[in-house]
Amino acid sequence: MITDNRIGLKISFDYLSGNDILLEFIKHIADKHRIEGFLERKGDQIEIIVSGSLENIQEFSKELGEKLPYSIFMSDASTQVIESIPPSTDKFQIKGEINILPQNLSICPECLKELFDSKNRRFYFPFISCNYCGNHYSYLYEYPFKREKTVFKFFQPCEECKKEYENKKSRRYRYPLISCHRCLTPVYLKKGENERYGFDSEKTVGAINTAAGIIKKGNLLRIYTSNGEKVIGIINEENSQKVREILNMGRKPLTVMFTHFGALEKYLILSQYEFRALGSQEKPVVYLKPSDSFIEKSFVSEFDFIKAKLPDDPILLLLSATLREEDIEYLLIENITEEYQKTITEFELNADLPVINKQKDMNLIIIDRYTIIEDGEKGVLPNIIKSKSTGNLSIHGSYAALDLGNGEYLIDRKEKIINQLNDFVDSINSFNYSEYENINIPSETKRKFEDYQGAILSVAAENSILDESFVGIYFSHDSDNNLIAVKQKTKPLSPLIKIKPLRIYEDFYRTVNYILSQIKKSSEEGKRLIDKFCSRFTDFKPEEPEGEYRLSSNITAIFNAISILTGIFPHKDISFHTEPYLYIREKAINFKGKKGVRIDYYLQEENGEFFLDWVKIIQSALSYKLADTDDDMLAFSVFEGFTDWIINEVSLILSKLKIDSTILSGNLLTDPLIGGKLISSFSKNSNYYINRRLPVDNVNIAFGGIFV
Repeated sequence: MITDNRIGLKISFDYLSGNDILLEFIKHIADKHRIEGFLERKGDQIEIIVSGSLENIQEFSKELGEKLPYSIFMSDASTQVIESIPPSTDKFQIKGEINILPQNLSICPECLKELFDSKNRRFYFPFISCNYCGNHYSYLYEYPFKREKTVFKFFQPCEECKKEYENKKSRRYRYPLISCHRCLTPVYLKKGENERYGFDSEKTVGAINTAAGIIKKGNLLRIYTSNGEKVIGIINEENSQKVREILNMGRKPLTVMFTHFGALEKYLILSQYEFRALGSQEKPVVYLKPSDSFIEKSFVSEFDFIKAKLPDDPILLLLSATLREEDIEYLLIENITEEYQKTITEFELNADLPVINKQKDMNLIIIDRYTIIEDGEKGVLPNIIKSKSTGNLSIHGSYAALDLGNGEYLIDRKEKIINQLNDFVDSINSFNYSEYENINIPSETKRKFEDYQGAILSVAAENSILDESFVGIYFSHDSDNNLIAVKQKTKPLSPLIKIKPLRIYEDFYRTVNYILSQIKKSSEEGKRLIDKFCSRFTDFKPEEPEGEYRLSSNITAIFNAISILTGIFPHKDISFHTEPYLYIREKAINFKGKKGVRIDYYLQEENGEFFLDWVKIIQSALSYKLADTDDDMLAFSVFEGFTDWIINEVSLILSKLKIDSTILSGNLLTDPLIGGKLISSFSKNSNYYINRRLPVDNVNIAFGGIFV
């Protein structure tokens, strides 16, 4: 409503991050333009009510649109003129308590502008950041986020930084990591014993230009970033092979960093959602299909997809800008640890600023318009999620979750929480763990949980349905507990359908031969099939190998076996766990038909328990191989049969138990053939839920384990 040159607006958008620093940034802009009103977090939604002069509101809206960093956890905003203008308070307020977390985020538009402004004192400053962006978590020794708790305690701010620190209008007002060229350690370029330091803007420009020249000549470069050292270089056969060999990566896809936004649409086939995700403040690695213009694809990936990202660190941004001027539009980039630093290259662009907490990049895929986080820590941890209070602590692998006492759960690296446990809470009700932990945690009880419980319950907790009935699906490449489970209001989460356990030997080809022996023993039909198969494909031999093995209920192992037995997987060795799986998935994606052949997905009952019988699945796949069924059709049929089986079984359970909610979890959700079909089906026929704040595997298990 516009009255006497005043206007009232309501702006709202969904925001799923537990870090409320975005709210402080909005207030900073509102105060700058003398806007009245308030901002309030209502569950997953941010609501902003503002009033002011028409001119001030226009300026506020313009700056908010230009400078508010986009987050993958943020939806599009809606804006409407409101009839009731809030009473004048002469200031803008944030209602309720908020959580400001020291996360690692790429730099904001304002810092980016300063970084490339030759008149700014932070021109080419490789550690530029502010209250609202940058790598806060990297330099944190312990909570709370104050300068004396970080690496920066060893550096005294200069007089200009001190003035900025006390300036309430500054983005660096009371900012713990405030610094500039004058008061922080410089970067240096090194080859052997020769070093070149960037003590100021001019010398840093020189170091960056020289580093770009080293890369242009085809050399690999070790480079300091706030998330640890990386190795980067132009993409060619020599560099790719060297990185794979020295980092022991095998044939895993390498990550490609594009040096500017314009290169994305030139070299990638991507949707608007994928484009926005790449440019978000989290700067994730996104799985994408390259275009024909990306001619070096074979050097970074055996598959139809590549792992793509944009620069997320000031040093990478500076280097990328220089390389772009040299018409270098993409590079390979990978993490390196201390053991490989000296052997991978003699060139380094480094800094004597220790990174205390190195974080893994967020990896995600967008299926249709749904963003699914596969794994990673950057932009995810630390995190706070609200749910019903338990008073518990939970640990899974490298991660922990802790009830801070009010139903707010801190999720972080295990050591960060354990080392300060007494600072966070006075006591622990239950210490829940997925594996034995040699940690003395005083608690009233201790409880062991399974990974599937943590994964499924994390989704329930995120979506506030812990006390409701639901069917939970957990299929993970990395778990031995793939299954379908059910939780009813009066009963805990319990397995309903498991995968028949399979022997997994260290040499997976021994597992393949074991599978053939079990099919041969299963029936006369199975014996005839395997005899015929092995007489035609003589590399395989049905036998029960000697030696150690583990029993696993893992669907990926079954898909791997089919990929190997059908010859879809072309190698004699497996370079990484999911490699055969990715080959058969690629064939399935390439299938141009509408319907495949029938693969037998059947339930088997043993002692009152239900199992998906892998013997029948693989036996039917081999029969089609002997019938010379096209590989693309056969691969598609394996995936189609699996997803149809899940949908049919879950639909039957929902109907029989009168449940209307389905939880999807596990990193198989990031497979477009599986996740896409399941999401599409369950979104039509039931209420479905997935992790939206956390990765769909690993990190989420620590959070969900707290509710077991």
